[in-house]
Amino acid sequence: MKKSNKKRRILIAILSLAAFLVLLIFYIVPAVVVREITHYKPYTFSSVLDYDSMRTDYGIYGNNDPTDYGFKVVEDINFTSYYDHVKLNGWYLPALSRSEKCIIFVHGRTSNRLKPMKYLALVDSLNLEKRYNIFIPDLRNSGKSQPARTYMGYKFAEDLLGAIHTIRKNKGQKRFILYGFSMGGMAIQELVGDRRFSKDLKNENITIEKIILDSPLSNVKETLWINSKEMGLPHFLFQLAWNKFNRAINDDGANMRLSTLLRNVSIPILILQSKDDRTTPVFVLQTELEILGPRDNLSVVYFSGTRHVRTFQNPEKMHKYIRAVSDFFYKKN
Repeated sequence: MKKSNKKRRILIAILSLAAFLVLLIFYIVPAVVVREITHYKPYTFSSVLDYDSMRTDYGIYGNNDPTDYGFKVVEDINFTSYYDHVKLNGWYLPALSRSEKCIIFVHGRTSNRLKPMKYLALVDSLNLEKRYNIFIPDLRNSGKSQPARTYMGYKFAEDLLGAIHTIRKNKGQKRFILYGFSMGGMAIQELVGDRRFSKDLKNENITIEKIILDSPLSNVKETLWINSKEMGLPHFLFQLAWNKFNRAINDDGANMRLSTLLRNVSIPILILQSKDDRTTPVFVLQTELEILGPRDNLSVVYFSGTRHVRTFQNPEKMHKYIRAVSDFFYKKN
């Protein structure tokens, strides 16, 4: 009888351990992986401005706001995301002459509006402020905006639509140039390539005139898999995590790639990409471009020797970068 009880206890322990391992492998690990993707600490203004190292990394150094770049009129605008009404905030800089056109700078993941703020120097060097209004928002989980999950740009696109509608309604602008970085680039691709947004833009008579994508996230699933491999995560666990993430974005994950989202887009697009970018690797972008095929509306300028979204602030590459953007803005469609 004692041996029988001992065997029963051992069997129960083994079954309990097996159940725990199943729970760990099929539920806990995927949940942890998805949380790493969807939850990250918001980058507030103080988390950047209070540290010289962050100021240097952002390329803003001693500058705190657009007035430090010579922009005298800066309006703080509150707005909300288009669908779930997350509270957001941004800087609006009116053009020097009356214009119905607006450039919106779209920052990436673990960032805020302070990071693209340095591109106001580019705006000034090309005299774009004479012809374009400027809007630099903090999207969700960034800067002065409300913390919320971003889902690799899926929700950023909704925030961007909210920004466009707010500027359309309050400022009368109908034509927009979207200038996005990294995950902000995916948000732009989502906005122009996903049918859930096209009706809203059309109903408001809104035109996306040009698009610039700097170091864009061009394939969400592939990029996440690359990161997972670097962490040593087996493919079956990654797939379980991806399935969980995909359900959270209404099973739209397979479409979150450049070759799908830009397939039916005829808007002029400029892509600026470093060949040495480890965050959004060049081979992922090139694979997507090969699938998409040659397009008259799309041009790509490659750089070397620069890190992710750092080409413009590299003194050796800045001139080529500015020239590429200038040619794109001033080229007649």
